[in-house]
Amino acid sequence: MAKGKAQDLFRSKAPWIMALLMRDFQLQLEDTAAILGNLGHESAGFTAMQEIKPTVSNSRGGFGWAQWTGPRRRNFEAYCKRAGLGPVADQANYGFLFSELKGPYRAAITRLIAAKGLTGKVKAFELAYEAAGVKHYASRNQWAAVALDAWQHADGSSQILPPWLLQAAGKPASAQEPAPAAPEPTPADKPAPVAPPVVVEKPVVVDPGELHKPVTKTKTFWTWLLTALGAPLAAFGNFDWRVQLAIVAVIVAFAVYGITRRAQLAQAVRDLRTEIGG
Repeated sequence: MAKGKAQDLFRSKAPWIMALLMRDFQLQLEDTAAILGNLGHESAGFTAMQEIKPTVSNSRGGFGWAQWTGPRRRNFEAYCKRAGLGPVADQANYGFLFSELKGPYRAAITRLIAAKGLTGKVKAFELAYEAAGVKHYASRNQWAAVALDAWQHADGSSQILPPWLLQAAGKPASAQEPAPAAPEPTPADKPAPVAPPVVVEKPVVVDPGELHKPVTKTKTFWTWLLTALGAPLAAFGNFDWRVQLAIVAVIVAFAVYGITRRAQLAQAVRDLRTEIGG
């Protein structure tokens, strides 16, 4: 475990970080000391934000308080970009830690609380949150003890929350992502208004008003059925000419009806296309 300036820096930050963790996650003092023990080991007391000797060859290594690595490092960098914060800033590091412990790593808080004793809590948090390749529990436990001692011997000023945490009332400032104010777009930059969706209120059916009926009860069915029956009767039935004329008249009437319905359907389809296409 580092001493001298590294431990002094860690002692100056640990109490207010622990105060935040107790506030934001309803943790006990020992729980927060266990978290700080892990963070202290990973970042050498907040003095080594970039991993010195990456354990993954040909990688950029870990970065930040928790030495976030791989996809987590990329998520942290994206978080900093959204928030307009530098990656070494305390606000960026606590904000991302907060977002992970409230989101994908919230189980780490549950396991931390369930563990017994400071060393048990240090190990529980490491397994659930850090998942380091090499554990170094002795170093983590030492940093946790330093955090607890720093809290107990703090004069009160080191537990005062930084100004950036007091900017918003009504919600934890650690949950904020204060993006820089964007300039007001010029009229040319503003997107064109999106037209509301077209709502077509009139139904388009083969025979309006009949789709809800059984097929045998529709006019369309009887039109073609009677046409099919009447045509051979008129042509081949040995009826009086007046009867044949009546049958032909009925067939013609049904044919006119069918053609009219087909024309109405075609017009309805054209109207529908006009309404949708504008």
